[in-house]
Amino acid sequence: MKEKAETILVVSHAAEERDRLATVLRQAGHAVRVASTAAEALDTYARESAAVVVADRDLPGTDGRALANQLVARDPDTSIVVVCSGVDVEDTVALMKAGAFHVLQRPVPPEHLQVVVLKALEHGRLSHTNRRLRSQLDISEKLAMIGRLASGVAHELNNPLDGVRRYVRMTQEGLDAEKTELSDYLGRAMSGLSRMTSIVRQLLTFSRNIVIENELENLRTMLEEVVRTLAPSGSSGASIELENPYVDIPVQRALFQVFVNLIKNALDAVETLGPRGLVRVRVRRVADHVEIEVEDNGVGVSQEDLRRVFEPFFTTKEVGRGTGLGLPISARIVERCGGTIRFESEKGKGTLVTVTLPLRVAAAAAVPAIQGTHR
Repeated sequence: MKEKAETILVVSHAAEERDRLATVLRQAGHAVRVASTAAEALDTYARESAAVVVADRDLPGTDGRALANQLVARDPDTSIVVVCSGVDVEDTVALMKAGAFHVLQRPVPPEHLQVVVLKALEHGRLSHTNRRLRSQLDISEKLAMIGRLASGVAHELNNPLDGVRRYVRMTQEGLDAEKTELSDYLGRAMSGLSRMTSIVRQLLTFSRNIVIENELENLRTMLEEVVRTLAPSGSSGASIELENPYVDIPVQRALFQVFVNLIKNALDAVETLGPRGLVRVRVRRVADHVEIEVEDNGVGVSQEDLRRVFEPFFTTKEVGRGTGLGLPISARIVERCGGTIRFESEKGKGTLVTVTLPLRVAAAAAVPAIQGTHR
């Protein structure tokens, strides 16, 4: 997700004080918005969240404590600075319990306000980083547990599954030509067994650290090959546009499957749009890294599902069209190459997936090879 803009929201019913605080902060280089009531502040915050809110404790219809409670409930990373007169220890403690980061007593010296706001901004950044790291740790622990489970299940299924496929194939070969109906049944059974075999293979890949496909390939060549391979699969009339692919950077060959997964998912997302469906693949070189974006104008993903897109076995596709392993495995590959993958989407408004890779390839770790995995 995109980082929140570090806007400061100043809330005070006293126009003179509101303007003075806003002027001090603007002169310090901050983007500032203002509100005169708690209701106006909440409405303003809903349109564009603020990193820091500087609010009067005594507001018409409510107080700073209630406002702090509501804002922190909306976003725990927002830092609330409360301004009040004649504050005592009890008031300060109550405000801090309500979610205030700091309490300022009038009159507020400009330099003091600037220092407190800078500390509040840093506190918000650290809070956001800590929550993201905790979330990543929770996901890593879940992945490790699921990986162990997947490995055990896959190993238990693999041998009998191979035996069943062998016997079905032998039976097909031994049937008389006129027994077409029975042969058709066996063909359908073989198709189902083949899909089960593919899932087992993906489970084994997901649960192991297979060190193969570590050779390097030019990124431009790789993306052009992926687009050339998948373009015919846009049978609904959807198109793929490759913008600015001419970034000649060596990347690991295993990333080929990542881009296949992402572009195939995008094509699936625009399938119902017919010729209006569009998938854009953009490449940008930024400082010491390169960004590859895969964007579509398709069905999008709800915010609830967005939080789960990297969970193993979770898929937004109908039964039979996705195993829910493509994105988790793609994320593993990208991470092992020293990069990151970011997923942004909104229901009905398309999806943007950004893969960020470091330009240093020599230190990139070996990654697992993946076959036939899609979201």
